[in-house]
Amino acid sequence: MDAVLPAPAPGATPEVERLRRRAGYVSLLGGTAVFAIKLLAWQVSGSTAALSDALESIVNIVAAGFAIFAIRFAAIPADRDHPYGHGKIEHLAAAFEGGLISFAAVMIFFAAGTSLWTGVELREVDLGLAALVVAGVLNLILGSWILRVGRQTDSPTLVADGQHVLADVWTTLGVLLGLGLARVTGLEWMDPLVALAIGALLARTGFRLVGDAAHGLLDREDPALLARLVDAFNDSPVEGLTNLHRLRAIRSGDLVHADAHVFVPAHWTVERAHEAMVELERRVSASAGFQGELALHLDPCHPGVCSGCDHVECPMRSEPFRGRVRLTVEAAVGPSRLGERPR
Repeated sequence: MDAVLPAPAPGATPEVERLRRRAGYVSLLGGTAVFAIKLLAWQVSGSTAALSDALESIVNIVAAGFAIFAIRFAAIPADRDHPYGHGKIEHLAAAFEGGLISFAAVMIFFAAGTSLWTGVELREVDLGLAALVVAGVLNLILGSWILRVGRQTDSPTLVADGQHVLADVWTTLGVLLGLGLARVTGLEWMDPLVALAIGALLARTGFRLVGDAAHGLLDREDPALLARLVDAFNDSPVEGLTNLHRLRAIRSGDLVHADAHVFVPAHWTVERAHEAMVELERRVSASAGFQGELALHLDPCHPGVCSGCDHVECPMRSEPFRGRVRLTVEAAVGPSRLGERPR
């Protein structure tokens, strides 16, 4: 018997959607300003490392533009063609950004290799350093804010964008170090070497973002989400409902789709079981703090659950109630260990 509880919530509130879109536009404008500053740093200094930093900022601009599209698309309500909503586009956007970062790393490797081969000629290093300091501070503020908004609104796109911008801060620090050492020591070849290190760092970030996005698109198990659901079940008891098992959950944007099996007293009517399930769904959703749907398969009770079942007036009870057993994630995702109900 399946009890499919209320249909998925329509998605994020208008306030959350506005916050996401605002973060996307701020990311685009901020990325453009930072790119202009880094481009100035490269032009005045002739630094290959500064050029690599500017190339990476181009990726920020393109990724921010795609993020705005993804956020708006993900907000479209579920429809006949997309019954689980459009939230998966955010994982695609994160993968796109990771691919762009990896491409920028390749371009940096090429530019650094060319500089090492043909030689480096640095110019107004002090002015270039000053411009890069300004760009780094702006990126630190911008990335921290975008990442906070992304986590606050459960947006994979903004989280990826914020992580990317913060990674750009480390890139700029590396450029400052390399360019500063080249200025102090006079060893100008250190500048493209730092650029190579920056490219390696960006390649690592890009591959990680693509991998995380792929896991999201393939619905890889989310331990944190499962833990939230299990804790919510433990904290939201409904009389007669015990032994949650075969729990599965996926995300589609900010919507959660979960299904599981649970034991109910075998003598209950369908109507009573359904009412209990609706109450359980309401409590679990409120306690876990997510929007979406919870589909539960009802299993008739088994003598093995009697000691943990708080339906004390059950006429089929085989042993007294000794207290509810606190569920673990491992037990919740696995099959019931109680076997088939005797016939």
